[in-house]
Amino acid sequence: MRALAFLTVTAVLATACAVDQIDAIIDQRGVTDCPSSSSESGGTHHTSTDTTTSTAPPDSSTSDTSSTTSGTTAGGSSGSESGTGSPLPVCGDNVVEGDETCDDGNDVPDDGCQECAKDSIVFISSEIYQGFALGGLYGADQRCQSLAAKAGLERFLTFRAWLSTPTMSASDRLLHSRGRYVLVNGLVVAQDWDALTSGTLENAIAVDEHSQTQDWGVWTGSLPNGQPALGSEFCEDWDDDSGLLKFGGTGLSTSIDGTWSFFDQGPCGSELRLYCVEQ
Repeated sequence: MRALAFLTVTAVLATACAVDQIDAIIDQRGVTDCPSSSSESGGTHHTSTDTTTSTAPPDSSTSDTSSTTSGTTAGGSSGSESGTGSPLPVCGDNVVEGDETCDDGNDVPDDGCQECAKDSIVFISSEIYQGFALGGLYGADQRCQSLAAKAGLERFLTFRAWLSTPTMSASDRLLHSRGRYVLVNGLVVAQDWDALTSGTLENAIAVDEHSQTQDWGVWTGSLPNGQPALGSEFCEDWDDDSGLLKFGGTGLSTSIDGTWSFFDQGPCGSELRLYCVEQ
């Protein structure tokens, strides 16, 4: 019982650390020291490519390179199925492996695991922000993560903002999930990434991280397909006082057609919300 209590206290303190440091980043634009943030909020998106590289001993000859980089199985024998030396993941075998985020061994589409990918939560932020003062794409992501953490959402460090600049699109920044995109209250927004970016949603992204409805404008700078809304000034990349008198692309939270992501250009001094998407 004492060990269980110790683990519970440790988990609570770790989450509190993450929330405090995310808020500190937003205020200071510094770098977090929480050990888990670099692994969960980066751009790896559940891939396993880091395991494919092996290094030959210093005294190895060049002719030995192929044998040291081809990979071995857990039993020590060489694998031929993939570059890692291990069999490719099989969706439906009830084993989570490779880039799978779930594998429940069935093809039921509405049980939280679809095509071996978990449902991804998407919400509109409960807080409002001026477009020129978001802190750039990084600052916007940190705001989403802070809100998700305070709301007690699992995997809060993976959330990113649906936001583009002229040189970085939301489509390139976010994971293209095979699973469903759902609101906090369980309503389905889209069946997968292709449906999310098709121009039509099943339900509007008008529910915040606390499951409260928000009928509000949203900073996006993005077309429904996730590409930058060209012609927008992007509020000086969402991070400069000089953008105060400029404009940025906005969407409508209550829309299910393409205007959910891009409706009009809004003054960068306006206070609007963000869409936050779990990765």
